[in-house]
Order: sequence, then structure tokens, then C-alpha cells
Amino acid sequence: MTPEGSDRLYYRIFTPSGETFIAVDASGTGAASRFVSETGISQNHTFIRIRDHLAALGFPVPGLLHLDFEYDYYLLEDLGDLTLYHKFRDEGPSEAVLAAYRQALTLLARLQVTAAAAYDPEWAYAGAFYDRELVVEGELNYFLNAYVREFCGYQLPAVIGRFLAEEFVRLAETALRAPGGFFLYRDFQSRNLMLKDDRLHLIDFQGARLGPVYYDAAALINDPYVELPVSLRRDLKEFYFFSLGQELAASAPDREEFEFYFAVFSLVRTLQTLGAFAFLSGRGKEHFRSYIVPARRNLESALDSLADRFPLPQLTRLSRELPLNI
Repeated sequence: MTPEGSDRLYYRIFTPSGETFIAVDASGTGAASRFVSETGISQNHTFIRIRDHLAALGFPVPGLLHLDFEYDYYLLEDLGDLTLYHKFRDEGPSEAVLAAYRQALTLLARLQVTAAAAYDPEWAYAGAFYDRELVVEGELNYFLNAYVREFCGYQLPAVIGRFLAEEFVRLAETALRAPGGFFLYRDFQSRNLMLKDDRLHLIDFQGARLGPVYYDAAALINDPYVELPVSLRRDLKEFYFFSLGQELAASAPDREEFEFYFAVFSLVRTLQTLGAFAFLSGRGKEHFRSYIVPARRNLESALDSLADRFPLPQLTRLSRELPLNI
């Protein structure tokens, strides 16, 4: 099966009785890979432990059928081939698709609050918190190095680079002022939401940590894989605002705070996505290249939405100077 951006290999196994399951060769993310923490926790350990945590709370994750001692190989329930991405691609903004998106955002709001409780930071191979290092290095500078410098071949003048670094610090500090301590999936997008029997299931959650609520909602609503119509994005954002309010009750953000941080994290997520698409394209996964133009449109939209409240002139200038198609 197509592994997308993963270093794992997936195989669908057909049994003589006609049943199927998924066999995962996860040695590429195991103990001998680059995906290991200083304490020896591999990405595979993180995936299994978070899967078990979510399953115990009743969240829809694939069933674990078998696991080898080293965590490098495991067998999972087969959830089929239909993702939210495929459903939108095939049907467009149909009523069934809209219902699936509302289901996703309702699920997300509940997940962010409920799964944060009893989340153990020691499960995380790549860091358990949405912190300054992740924002600056894993998202903002990732965009600068992987997309701007490597993919676009754009060399920043030294003085512009210093000004841009100052803006990145301001952006990171602002993002980190958002209330944290929630379950942050960090890749909550249409290709990681499987549909089986009209019910959404969660996959690829090994990057989860504790952080703000806005990031995941911005990732889904501004997903460059599907590029939802602007009017639908507004409606879904409104739906999520009320879903979050129901989960958080008196501690829910007011409208002004919600709108501001949603815009901030729409920008941060878009920068990370451009870095990831550029990096993966450079590793031979050329199909990610086709999503760079929609992500660039998201970048322009995010900067426009922040122009009055939180202007970023150097980043705005850079976005206008970078070539759109490469």
C-alpha cells in the first residue's frame, strides 16, 4: 500500500476466509532508525502507546492484532481505503462530506480535552509538548530551510534574514501564549481520517503531544490536500468554535481570542506544511509537489487575515517574491 510520507511499509493481507488485515513493517521508524528519543523511545513505541491510550478512552483507532517484541512489526485492523480526502475528491462538498467534516470537528474537540488527561509525556519520542524549540525549529525554520532555501533555491540577503528571524521569534512567542495542555494531534488532516461504515477513524497520531487547541482545527480546515471552498471553511470554523465551547464550557475562548489564535495557527501550520512538502518532494515523493500551490494560497490568505492585528512585513514580502510554481 502507498506509504505517503511515512518511513513505514504497509501490506494488506488477504486470509483464506476472505478477511483482511494490515501488516506493518515499521523497522524504518524503530529502534535502529533516526526516529528515536534520547531515552530510547522509538516512533513505534509512541504510536502503540498513544493508540492504546485512545482505544481505552473509546476513540476510533485501528485495532492492534499483534505486536512483536521490538515493536518493529505489527498487525492492525483493516480500515479500508476510504479517507476523508478521497470522499471529498469523489463527491465534492456534498451533504455526506459536510457531515463527515462536522463529525471530524466534533471528534477533535472531544479528543483535545479528553485525551489530554492521563497523557504520559514519557510516551513521546519527539517531545511531549508544543514548545519554543518545536515552533521555531520544527515549523518556522523548517519552512525557511526546506522550502525557501532548498526547494525554491532562494537565498535571503543577510539583513532580511535577521529581520525575518525577529518576526519568527515574535510569531513563536505569540503562538506559545495560547492556552496549552490539550491533546495536539499535529497532523489532523483529511488523509489521516479513515471512513469505515460512515464512522471516522484516526491514524498517524504518533506526533501527538500536549499543546493548544487551534493547531489541529486549522490543519483540517485549511488542508491543502482538499482546498475547501472559502465559504465552507468559514462554516466549519464556526462549527468548531461552538463544538469547542461545548467541551470547555466556562473556560472556552471568546470570539476575539478564538479568531486571533485560529489565524496565527493557520499561518504556523501552513509554514510547517510547505516545509514538509518540500522536504518529502526532495526525498523522491514527488506527488507532494502538487500540493505546494494550494499551500501557498493558504500562506497568502493567512498573512492577509493577520495583516491588521499582527503584521509580518518581512514574511509577507518573502511570500510575494518566492516563485509559485517550480
